[in-house]
Amino acid sequence: MTIRNRLTIRFTGLVSSILLLAFVSIYAFCWYFISSDFYRRLDRKANTIGDMLIRHRLNTDLIQQLTRIRKDQLPNQKIIAFDQRDSIILSTNESITLTLPQSVLSNIRQTREKEFRQDKYYVVGARFMTASGQFVVIASAENKYGDEFLRRLFWSLTGLFCLIVAITAFSGWFFANDALRPVQAMDRTLNAIFPKNRDERLPLYHDNDEISRLSQTINQLLDRVNESFRLQRMFVANVSHELKNPLTLISSQLEVSLLNERGPEAYRQTIRSVLQDVTELASLTHELLRLSQLNQNDAVSLLTDQVRIDEIVWDVRAQVNAINPHYKVTVQLGTLPEEPDQLSVQGNKTLLETALKNLTENACKFSDDGKARVEVDFQEAVVTIRIQNQGNPIPTADLPYIFEPFYRSRKTAEVRGYGIGLSLVERIVRLHRGRVQVSSSVGQPTVFSIMLPR
Repeated sequence: MTIRNRLTIRFTGLVSSILLLAFVSIYAFCWYFISSDFYRRLDRKANTIGDMLIRHRLNTDLIQQLTRIRKDQLPNQKIIAFDQRDSIILSTNESITLTLPQSVLSNIRQTREKEFRQDKYYVVGARFMTASGQFVVIASAENKYGDEFLRRLFWSLTGLFCLIVAITAFSGWFFANDALRPVQAMDRTLNAIFPKNRDERLPLYHDNDEISRLSQTINQLLDRVNESFRLQRMFVANVSHELKNPLTLISSQLEVSLLNERGPEAYRQTIRSVLQDVTELASLTHELLRLSQLNQNDAVSLLTDQVRIDEIVWDVRAQVNAINPHYKVTVQLGTLPEEPDQLSVQGNKTLLETALKNLTENACKFSDDGKARVEVDFQEAVVTIRIQNQGNPIPTADLPYIFEPFYRSRKTAEVRGYGIGLSLVERIVRLHRGRVQVSSSVGQPTVFSIMLPR
């Protein structure tokens, strides 16, 4: 079922329920008022006849004559009086037959008064106490005008209810269509966007309503999807390129070796070269595997350690200094907190060590003198780690893309690597709910800053 039909049905059902409750209340009030008024009129007639017959002891013939000549007779009015032995002592309008069971008379004597319906007649019974026993006077009549009014009121309300429900259903269908028109336009636009028009976006209005906010959210989603497609294409292209070079080298060397007979030393040299290319492929595959395994869903299972930042920094310093004799890493710790626990953050020691090692090694690799400086600042809510070096600044055009997988600028293309390290650093920091920033300009050191929440 479409949203339009669902909204129409719900709107119509709500209005119909309210309208039905109002009409039923109106009809019930009119029925109660008309019935109560008619029963009061019958009660007055029963008490009048009872007073004349029982208390004032008027002659029955005189009473019948008086009831015939009175002008306030009710339609098909009939009065019956019973003595203490349930014998009829007065009966008017003999053309109407009103049968009353013995149980009804007994009930009237017990309750003093009784109002009830018998077929189309309204009936009221009243009890009169005398020294000789209990008398019962029954007054009955048809409420023709009241019943006719209620019947017309019922059909009028029924017709009015059906008319209003029909108008409500049509109005709800029309207004639902009008309200959903922007959604239909969004649907057509979104169907036209993929796969060819990924740069097209939904139009934004200044109404600041739910549709406008939804359009803005969808545009942001489309931006992220478009960025994902771009990264995916770049990732595939770069991986293909990185895999193609060593595979081509391996194939070429093996083909050359098979052209002519060579000496053992030549074959050993070829095997060593091929082994080196295979090692590079294995290293690249390992880095890709580590990059693919890091995602936000792993945070709960991975970030379970209390990691001492000062210990990791000193370990990274030792590891990087051992990589190359020209590398030199200096560490400067800020004001240390009094409590040792404040030196720690919750996370994964191996991952944080990998991130710091990659940044520190890059700082030494791209510095003019092979030196890098690591500064740690312990604050109340965050731990900030800065890795800086002196050297050629990162081009401004490259700064937005340095954390993307396999991205390598012209400056870094001359240095051996795969372009995965900074992407891996960014994912590790984001996994720890932190953020990484970089600043690089001419005449100033290049600084990578990692902010980890305490």
